[in-house]
Order: sequence, then structure tokens, then C-alpha cells
Amino acid sequence: MNILMVLTSHATLGSTGRRTGFYVSEAAHPWEIFTAAGHQVDVASVAGGVPPRDGEDPSDAAQRRFLDALGATPSVADVDASAYDAIFFAGGHGTMWDFPDNPHLARLTREVYEGGGVVAAVCHGPSALAGVTLSDGTPLVAGKRVSAFTNAEEEAVGLTAEVPFLLADRLVAEGATHVPGPDFGAQVVTDGRLVTGQNPASARGVAEAVVSTLSKAAEASSWVDLGGMRAYVARPRVPGSYPGVIVAHQLFGVTADIREAADRIAALGYVAIAPEFYHRAEPGVELAADDAGRERGFALMNTLTREGVLADVRAAMDYLGTARPVGMLGLSMGGHLAYYAATQVDLAVTVVLYAGWLTGTDIPVSRPSPTLELTGGIRGRLLYLVGSDDHVITAEQRQRIAARLEADGVDHEMIVYPGAAHAFLSTDVPAAEEAWKTIEEALGALTR
Repeated sequence: MNILMVLTSHATLGSTGRRTGFYVSEAAHPWEIFTAAGHQVDVASVAGGVPPRDGEDPSDAAQRRFLDALGATPSVADVDASAYDAIFFAGGHGTMWDFPDNPHLARLTREVYEGGGVVAAVCHGPSALAGVTLSDGTPLVAGKRVSAFTNAEEEAVGLTAEVPFLLADRLVAEGATHVPGPDFGAQVVTDGRLVTGQNPASARGVAEAVVSTLSKAAEASSWVDLGGMRAYVARPRVPGSYPGVIVAHQLFGVTADIREAADRIAALGYVAIAPEFYHRAEPGVELAADDAGRERGFALMNTLTREGVLADVRAAMDYLGTARPVGMLGLSMGGHLAYYAATQVDLAVTVVLYAGWLTGTDIPVSRPSPTLELTGGIRGRLLYLVGSDDHVITAEQRQRIAARLEADGVDHEMIVYPGAAHAFLSTDVPAAEEAWKTIEEALGALTR
């Protein structure tokens, strides 16, 4: 696989008069690990040419080999993201000036990540993540666990007043959960396809985590046409016959969050397919998670019908084939679609996340009678995951759903996450981690 390593081109350390640049060990040691694992590594820098360096240790053989091979580098403005399976940002204090809010780095990072690739950074390298937004407008780091050079470490090296901002604080401000380790000790955090490390001692660990994540990652995923309906498909890298999982999107369409969920499911050993249920009204739509996006999303949701949803689910099942069992996972509105589908077609496992409107007739898919009244048609196992503080699904509604599943003899489990709100899979890191463990275990029934 191909990995792009990015280095800083900034050589001045604030007002100190000292030179800086990329920290050599944070590039050399990952480079050695990547190449030893058989990956092709290309090196680019922000401005191109020979990048400035800092922290060189001539006694380190890995550093000598890396510097001997380095030479002049292309500018990131000239790099095609589609050529890479991963992007890695080496650290060094210079990155704090030319990595953050850099439009070329933001483009590369977004395109690699949304293409199913791995994004990684170490020490001050995560400054490249500052200002990166996905196609739906959300910050890349929002709702994710990250590691980076800590405020305490910056204070310890005497540069708090010199750097443009404190890196950990900036990442937290963009919605990340910063997970610090001991000062100057190795600390690596992997959150899906985002791998970050705290300091130079973490560089090898970050590289090893990237190699591991690449080995499990989904293939470069693709869009397919199912007779006029687009669907996003993610597959395991190793060719073979795999069970299928249909991923039903929330209010905003097949956004980066949904594609990432499909990629994560594919990495577990399934073919994941996310149909565009809005294709009849507005094909290809991806809405931002803001007030305007919600307003448009509700309008689109009200164009869905039971007949249309069922036709789309069956089209996805036909694509997956009948040789292996099929499961379905849905989020919010998609959870409702998954619940309804489970009452109509043979799904071995259905995972429903915070599905609303099941108990009433508020939306067309829940008419003429509430979808909950169809529960007796569910033949496979159903898992219902919801937060205790969900503003869409009240405690009374949860009780009604649980009671109906029990009364109709459905093999089911309802898990309520204390303190979690609606859409916690994207916004609540601890609840999301627990939910993904449960999802992985539930989908495992497809392989047995």
C-alpha cells in the first residue's frame, strides 16, 4: 500500500532565534516501520524542496538511512490524494506554523480519510488536523479520541509562549477528546482510521498502529448503481465470500459518518452497503448537521414510503446475494427503516440505534399503523441501542418498545447508555466505544 508522509517547511522557532523543522526521529522511525512492512512511502513537504529538520541524532542508524534517502520533496499542493491509502504527519515544532488550517493539507486529509484511508500524526503533527472538515462540514476530530503533545509537555520545554496555540486545546475546541499519557512517555490512540501519538517516544507505536489498521481496513470503497439507486459499498481487503450488512443512513443522507461506519463494518469482515434512501427525491444529497440540514432532512424523510424503503432494502439484499446471511444496521431515521425492514424481510441480525417514531404515526414510514405494531414479523435477532438522555425517544417509548419485543417473542436486547444523548455514535466517545463493541459481537452471529 502507499503511504504519504508529510513534513513541515517552517524553520523558525517563534521569537527564540532558534531553527526548527520536522523532528527527525518522528519521520525516520515510522518510515523504517512502514517500509519494513512492505509499504511504499512517499515524502512531501508543505512548500516542497528540502525540508528543515530538528532533533537529529547522528548515532541513530534509522535517522541516517532516512536522511540519506530524503532529498528534495514535492509540495503538498501538487500531491494527488487518490494515490494513497494512508497519510502520516510527522511532528516537530515547525508544524505549528504551517500545518494548521492549511487548505492543501486539509484537502489531502479529507480525501484520504473519506476514501477509506488511514490518517495518522505524532507529537505536533496532529496540528495538521486543526481546521480539517469532512464533506458534511463536521471537523474530522469531532467525537474522536486523539493524542498530541500536551500542554504540560509544552510548558516543560519552555515553549508555551512561543507556539501559536496549545495543540491539545485546539483539538479539544474542535470536538476531540484528548487522551494524555505520562509526560514524554509513549502514548498512542487509535480511533477507527485515525491514529495519533503524543510525542517522539510515540512515533514507533503510531507507525505500528498504522500498519495494523491498514491490514484490517476496508478496500478503497466505491459507489455502485442498483437500478437507479446509488449505494456506498465497503469490502474487506482480502477477497472472499463475506456476510453482508445493510447500513441505513440517518436524516442527513449517506454522509462521511455513514461511510465511515460502513468502512468500520467492512474491516470486521463484512460487505457493508449503504443505500441512498433519498434517491427518488434528491439523489446524491449529503446534508450538513445544522438547522438547515435538519429542515431539509425532515422534508426528505417525509418523502419516504414503506413500499419504497422495502424495495430499496431488497435491492441491497439482491446485490449482497443469498449465499451468506444478511444483517442490517440503522442510525436514527435509519434505525426506524431497519426496524421496519426486519418485520418484512429475512434479516439474521438487526442493529437499531436510537430509532424514533416507532410508537406513533408521525412519519409516512410509520403509517397507516405504527411500525411497532409490526414487531411480530421480526424473525432474526434485534438489538436496540439508545441513550438515557435521548430527546427523541422518551423513557415511556423505550418501555413500550421493550414490552412489545418481549410480548411478540422476538430474540432481542435493549441497551440504554447512561447519560448518552441522541446520535451518541457520532458525539459521545465512551458510549460509542461501548456500542461498537456490542455491534461487533452482535454481527458476529452472521459468521456462525
